Amino acid sequence: MTNAKMPTAGTSILFGGDYNPEQWPRQTWDEDMRLLKEAHVNSVTLNVFSWALLQPGQPDEDTYDFTMLDDIVDTVTKAGLTIVMATSTGALPAWMTLKHPDINRVDFQGRRHRHGGRHNACPSSPTYRKFAPKLAGLIAKRYAHLDNLVCWHISNEMSGYCYCDNCAAAFRVWLQSRYKTIEALNQAWTTNFWGHTYHSFEEIFPPNELGDAVDENRSLLPALTLNYRRFMSDAMRGVYKLEADAVRKYDAETPVTTNFMLDFKDFDYFEWGKDLDVVSWDCYPSYDTAPSAIAMWHDLMRGLKGAPFMLMEQTPSRANWQPFNSLKRPGQMRAQSFQAMAHGADTIQFFQMRRSQAGCEKFHGAIIENDGTSNTRVFRETAQLGAELGGLGTQIEGSNLAARVAIVFDWQSWWGMLGSVGPSVSLDYLTEVNRYYAELYRRHIPVDMVRKTADLSGYAAVLAPCLYMVDEATAANLRSYVRGGGRLLATTMSSITNEDDVCHLGGAPSPLRDIFGVWAEETDAVAPDVSVPLEFAGAGADRAASGSILCDVLQVDSDTRVLATYGGQDYYAGAPAVTEHDFGEGRGYYVATMPDTAAIASVIDRLVEGLSASELGEASDVTVTDGLEVTTRVAGDGTRYTFVIDLAGKGGEVRLAAPRTDLLTGREVGGGAESTLTLERFGVVILK
Repeated sequence: MTNAKMPTAGTSILFGGDYNPEQWPRQTWDEDMRLLKEAHVNSVTLNVFSWALLQPGQPDEDTYDFTMLDDIVDTVTKAGLTIVMATSTGALPAWMTLKHPDINRVDFQGRRHRHGGRHNACPSSPTYRKFAPKLAGLIAKRYAHLDNLVCWHISNEMSGYCYCDNCAAAFRVWLQSRYKTIEALNQAWTTNFWGHTYHSFEEIFPPNELGDAVDENRSLLPALTLNYRRFMSDAMRGVYKLEADAVRKYDAETPVTTNFMLDFKDFDYFEWGKDLDVVSWDCYPSYDTAPSAIAMWHDLMRGLKGAPFMLMEQTPSRANWQPFNSLKRPGQMRAQSFQAMAHGADTIQFFQMRRSQAGCEKFHGAIIENDGTSNTRVFRETAQLGAELGGLGTQIEGSNLAARVAIVFDWQSWWGMLGSVGPSVSLDYLTEVNRYYAELYRRHIPVDMVRKTADLSGYAAVLAPCLYMVDEATAANLRSYVRGGGRLLATTMSSITNEDDVCHLGGAPSPLRDIFGVWAEETDAVAPDVSVPLEFAGAGADRAASGSILCDVLQVDSDTRVLATYGGQDYYAGAPAVTEHDFGEGRGYYVATMPDTAAIASVIDRLVEGLSASELGEASDVTVTDGLEVTTRVAGDGTRYTFVIDLAGKGGEVRLAAPRTDLLTGREVGGGAESTLTLERFGVVILK
């Protein structure tokens, strides 16, 4: 892929999103254009689900009609809007699924699906792998010349698994490429367990309900499900690359992307990020999603390429597919949009421009109501945001966060823990990562989310909660980081298995025991709704803290310092629960349980002890009321843009130690009577 630049709308970042005029009579389009311009929208995403419309009449495999799409493109071009052009392959036309049944997925229960829904194509289908890139190429050939084309959008929210015979055959080829011989696979997977020894790759089938699976996450040989996840991630990524390559035949410069999703486990996005020119994603938090959890996923998307990303979708008001589709409160959409920008978004886009009149998304929010009404709170707030973004121009674009603390995020460990039969059904990888991110977020310490093989040498501290799966390369990387002076935190359920989900010998956290100076002799699964007191010595001794879910019973080396012990009445009361150990020039910290908020605060106190605000990347000249978010982007020339945002809807105060310019008002603030700013509910300031 190219190293394409972030798509922009000339003098402003992209502001707009999905527009589906094909759902509406032609006479509504011009009025839509007027209203979108009134809302300061400068970009629309077109053609996301139009495959069936591009083959009207009596369709066949070779006939395409772009008349309607040409008209749509002409309409938005004359309105002065830029275009993000989708390849339209996110949903299949009915005629193709009937004529070529292999294109339809087979589900976990072994049932082949019929036409319907979306994300419904088998990634191993020869039919899909032929016609999807063909269509992408035809669209690129027709529209690559457009001066207002700023980005290519492959498919849409690619997701889901297939368990058909084509996938089974492709999986065997993938396994043979990875392991070379069936003997090597048998050894790597320890297939002698329960008589699972294979004599050829032909004996291996996808882990579905008809075979070896316990459920969609687990099989009797965990390596089977783990490797099928890897295969499916690669297979769908291969389809993305086929389409992207087809586009590249006609356009070598315009960035190519596809939109990722929140809390999404199906694919390893770190691997996918290698093939995207720009990372883009769709942010749809629930009414009760913590602001820290949203921030973490923004940082994760930024971390996939270590660069700014596109916020491809969000709702301006409410979603439609969640259990409780609450409205965003007045000002909340604006605050969440600026939160995305604060963490690296260089576009602010929505689904969608005009609300659908029918279909399953008729209750999903949009900028324009389905009757063409613009006299709404949502429209007014969108127009306000658009005007503010236009006033900012592109000055923040391309800047990045200067984080000195990193959290290792690992899809492989996520999959491994999902596939684990024991020790507790309460285990949740995302929850454990979020526990630690939330405390750093509360302290306004910027965080990079990194893969486990990333260069860690520039970080003052690295956290690797529940890094379940540690291979030789990861172990060497972590050991080198700590030996060179880094501070590394690990937890229970860390360094349990190798890359094939086979337990390391020597006891957890082997092969990293020398870093942490501990050995988990036993691990207790704590009953639901039960917590174990934690008693800290020194920092945190005054906090009532506890752990839950799992408690490692540790043996510690003689030079390992005990920071906290278990309380309570169980047999391991008084045993070490949090430890610190010198290794080379650095230190290893081990947390033997899933700590509560108070315990994590005490752990982070010790982890960052002695590090200055600048060493942690904090904005030391800005202090705020508890509950406000403070995030700083730094441009290449050193210019700092500090975002202070109320995402809790409670307002607060901002105190400045030095003069700054508030970019949203143009006022100089700080010093004298202006040293304290009052932030209204869901308020935002951007301090330059």
